[in-house]
Amino acid sequence: MRKWTFDIAAYSPAFTKRLWFQLALIYTVLAFCAMTLLMVLLYGIDDYHDFHAAVTLENVEKQVVSEKLSVAQFLYDAGNSEWRDKARDNIREKLVNMERGDGSTLYRITSSCLPEVYIQITDRNGRLLLSDPSGLPERVAARFATQQKLPPANSHVTWLAENGPIWVDMPITDARGGITGRLRVLYIAEFNLWVQFKSIINFLLHTWNAMIFLAVPIGIACGLVAASYVKGQLQKMNEVTESWRQGNFSARIVLPNDDLFLRHSQHLNDMAQDLELFLSLKKNVAVRDERTRLARELHDTVKQKLFALGLQLGTAKSIPAVMEAAGKPILEAETITREAQHDLMEIITQLRLEQTGETSLFERIGTLAEDFKRRFSVTVELAHPEAFPLDAHTEHQVLRIVQEALMNAVRHGNSTKVAISGKIDRGIATLTISDNGRGFDTGKKTEGFGIASMRDRARELPGGKLEIESGIGSSTKITLSWGNVA
Repeated sequence: MRKWTFDIAAYSPAFTKRLWFQLALIYTVLAFCAMTLLMVLLYGIDDYHDFHAAVTLENVEKQVVSEKLSVAQFLYDAGNSEWRDKARDNIREKLVNMERGDGSTLYRITSSCLPEVYIQITDRNGRLLLSDPSGLPERVAARFATQQKLPPANSHVTWLAENGPIWVDMPITDARGGITGRLRVLYIAEFNLWVQFKSIINFLLHTWNAMIFLAVPIGIACGLVAASYVKGQLQKMNEVTESWRQGNFSARIVLPNDDLFLRHSQHLNDMAQDLELFLSLKKNVAVRDERTRLARELHDTVKQKLFALGLQLGTAKSIPAVMEAAGKPILEAETITREAQHDLMEIITQLRLEQTGETSLFERIGTLAEDFKRRFSVTVELAHPEAFPLDAHTEHQVLRIVQEALMNAVRHGNSTKVAISGKIDRGIATLTISDNGRGFDTGKKTEGFGIASMRDRARELPGGKLEIESGIGSSTKITLSWGNVA
């Protein structure tokens, strides 16, 4: 059967190129988006600060004062429309396009707002000479009316609301210092997010080429690093899965806790654990089936032939002439035949201990007890609950531990009586094996492998635990417990 495996090294060039291209494209887009967002934030914050730094009482007053001469000339020659238009347009132009900074750092408030300028010029008698626009909006006319009721001052520039409209009321004087009229201005400039957004978009349209030029090398470099990292992690996973393919399921995929592949590697590790358990159970089933087959074959062939041989020897013993000629060899052959039958029954019994079928755990322990009673004249007492459900793997390990414990009690402890009891409490099964032997020193290392084998088998059980209590000249008590009992 052909074995299919995936070796990333075999596809490394093409795989790396595709992965690098995809990652480079993704990182280029991410870098471009990140730079765009950063530019939007920096540009917007900078404009917000520049706007409030530009729109101040001092700056507004400065712009209005710079046009006092044009206004004075208009008042001197009220019929001259040229001076009127010049005064009006200059004031409006300077206030609408107020700036901050110079050169490459120049900021104009029209990038963040739509300023409104309303101008009125009166003569010394309070007669209105200019109103721009001629028809003031109702809300603006109301503000002008309210402010005009206040006592006149030499120069009055103030906020009508916090970060809101600015009111300017400024007297215009002649060369001798006499008041020839008044200039009143209502200046409204409020930060507008929509205007600011359009300004940012316009700025980005002129800088996107530069940002793309910067984003491409960043994306290429990040793509190379990420592709190399992903390839390395996949190579680690490939090495572990290759060891699984070869039958070594102890290997596990180990990745950093914050790794992108952590969840997938955990799924693979769980799959390997389940597969290892499945193969172990499959192996146990195969061993059990083979033992059953061997036991059946031995029972149906060798045992029957030994029985037939025993009958033939019994027939030969009934013939006096044969006994007179070969009595001793016949009796010896009969003894050997009985011993062979006994040994064969022990082998068949041990082989059948691997079977589960409808036989319960303590019924199979009872079979072991009968065998030990027949072979070693030892009494085995059983006390157990009616139900003691186990899977095939757990039952096999428990039976082998009991078998080893009985053998140690007879062979090393010279026991004549062994008590085996079991119980289940809150999903924990406990099996206790006590004898009346001579005991041993549990702190002294033994030369055999029996106890070590029992401990190894206990560790194979779910939550398995083996405890041995004994001492020289006293009895021995072995307690085996495990969990996950249905």
